[in-house]
Amino acid sequence: MNKWLAKLQRSMGALLICALVGGATLVGGAEVQAATLSQSSVYYDSDGVLYKVTGDGSETTEVLIDYEGTDPVQAGSYLYYLQSKSSTTLLRVPNDGSSDAAETYATGVLDYYTDNGFIYYLDTTGQIYRANGNSAASSATKIADKADTEFPMFSVSKGRVYYNGLVNGNTWFVSKASNGSGAVQRIASGAVESRYLLNEAKNELQVMLNTNPYEDFYSTNAMVLYKVNYNTGKGTAVNPKSKLDVNAVYSGGWGNNLYVYNKGIVLDSNKDYNYATGKAFALTSAGKTFQVHSKSVREVTALGTDKVVIIDADKKAYGKTFASNKVSKSTTLNLNNVTYASNQYTNSTPTTVYISGNNGLYSVTTAFKVTKLTGEEWDTFLFRNNVPGVFYINADDLYRLYHVNANGTGKKALSDVYLDDIRLVTSK
Repeated sequence: MNKWLAKLQRSMGALLICALVGGATLVGGAEVQAATLSQSSVYYDSDGVLYKVTGDGSETTEVLIDYEGTDPVQAGSYLYYLQSKSSTTLLRVPNDGSSDAAETYATGVLDYYTDNGFIYYLDTTGQIYRANGNSAASSATKIADKADTEFPMFSVSKGRVYYNGLVNGNTWFVSKASNGSGAVQRIASGAVESRYLLNEAKNELQVMLNTNPYEDFYSTNAMVLYKVNYNTGKGTAVNPKSKLDVNAVYSGGWGNNLYVYNKGIVLDSNKDYNYATGKAFALTSAGKTFQVHSKSVREVTALGTDKVVIIDADKKAYGKTFASNKVSKSTTLNLNNVTYASNQYTNSTPTTVYISGNNGLYSVTTAFKVTKLTGEEWDTFLFRNNVPGVFYINADDLYRLYHVNANGTGKKALSDVYLDDIRLVTSK
């Protein structure tokens, strides 16, 4: 899964949101050119101080003393963030250490996003604003209104903003030009409840939409895959007559032009997914379905152009190669007791999958070659598309920041102080 956002789960009477480790929740924008380590930056906090270090460790900057925040993103030469998960006040601070305190940028903010140097935010009145990341807050302009604040998810992709809107009082997933021009384009009745359910494919935006979003007591057959034209924002339903079960979809994830879901999965007594039930199937963007694995999958993430890596119910990792709407080859990766997998893109192609578990952190190439990057001394890791390798906290070396290449070479310490957390990786 390319988990740069939260994953949702249906439960009896409640919608549980599980924050996932190892990803930048609110960072947007397609990066099309790989960066060198010297061009990239890593933000981390230590004892209440926010630092920035270049990816090669050559330069360290003290960005802010008395930092207290969550989910930072970069737009222009500023970092934008919330003080806490429950806060709706959007703060910002220059990323060069020139300010002693953060400034309040906007209040009543339900969601925010960055793309191509712009900061976008959705407020409690259902309006979406955007501004150049370097400009004053007063320069923000309204680009959309009537967003549904019951489902306050939005995203920006290739010049359009996609969001859950209200049409005659009903929830619709819609799109509009990201500069606010033109009319609202209706895509489908229903809601997209997380960015995790969006997939920026090469030729189209692929969307898993809940046609019955207000039903959260039962897991119903309500999920429809849509293909959305990047230029027009118009959508086409792939499976309108064979909707998928909500739990089956929310427990799965995107592959290459397909969505892997757990058919027959149920919740256990703790209202968590019982991966011992169900089997993994795939729905392709062409509307074909086929079985992927004999058990449910905990994790699935795209690799190359025709592969996925999965972690199944038994916490074992496999590589799956697809051809002609079926699994043409299944590869055992010989990794046990692993729990998390996520892919890294280089120039718009997923070239590496990182897998983690209690015993170590591993990388997987498109040839399904596994490399152990570090043992159980890793504590937290973070990476970014188009920035080579992965950054992690080394618990065996005073919790300092380390970097290692995807092939296991070049392991290097980047900080002199211990880390509380790695907050953000940027490509420049």
